[in-house]
Amino acid sequence: MKEKPKYGELNEKVQVLQMRVSELEHLLDQNRERTERMKTRFLSAVTHELRTPMNAILGFSNLMIDKNLPFNKKEEYVEHITNNSNSLLCIVDTMIDLSLLELNELKLRKEETDLHKVLHQVYSYFNIDKYKMGKDHIAILLNKELRGKDFIIYTDSKRLQQVLSSLLHNALKFTSKGIIEFGYRVLTGKGKLQFFVKDSGKGILFGKAQSIFDKFEKLEEENGKNEGGLALGLTLAKGLVELLGGEIWLETNVFNGTTFYFTVDYLPEEKDTNPANLKLQGILV
Repeated sequence: MKEKPKYGELNEKVQVLQMRVSELEHLLDQNRERTERMKTRFLSAVTHELRTPMNAILGFSNLMIDKNLPFNKKEEYVEHITNNSNSLLCIVDTMIDLSLLELNELKLRKEETDLHKVLHQVYSYFNIDKYKMGKDHIAILLNKELRGKDFIIYTDSKRLQQVLSSLLHNALKFTSKGIIEFGYRVLTGKGKLQFFVKDSGKGILFGKAQSIFDKFEKLEEENGKNEGGLALGLTLAKGLVELLGGEIWLETNVFNGTTFYFTVDYLPEEKDTNPANLKLQGILV
């Protein structure tokens, strides 16, 4: 027959249990405060990001009410409304994707993809977009390691294009002169591609570079003010790259530009990644 626990021992155990309960309550309170702060920051981010395009749409729409408005002005205002509507849709789309990433509900749709076709689509889009941004003096260069016409890889082409577009948009936004270059190289034998987006902007301070992919991190314009918006696109890019089996990082030199790098898997797991055999498969040329 087991000896009954002494009162002192029971009391000690009760006290320990009470301490643990108190610690748990404290942690829950901290998490509640943290959750509330995150909600506040998220609402602030939504307001900040959405306000600019919404104000532009409303403002130019009101100006078009004027019946005596010249035709050339109407065309100009319609273009502003269209551009800001696209920006608004892009912001909402980004926030939805970020929410899905948070919930681990963002699914990839990997399939055979012509990488060079994807890159040329991105290249063409940004060569048009730079004119809309008033930066037609900036050259955009595409650098492909493999010179063949087709390069078939296995990945989610939509998400890959989304990452490249986010980095190129960021480069174009913060570059006032010079060139922007993007492209890729094959990490032979690893089943991975390494992409890069290089700009000739003013660069990012080292302290900022460490947190540039964090949510709600503000980007600075050339005048030093936080008018560049929140780096939601970069946060999403990081999440997508990790989902694609890679990693993302950057190298920056103040006044000498910034280079973003990221890797992605591009072969099905069952495929042979031996360099000698890749040529036979038509993957390397």
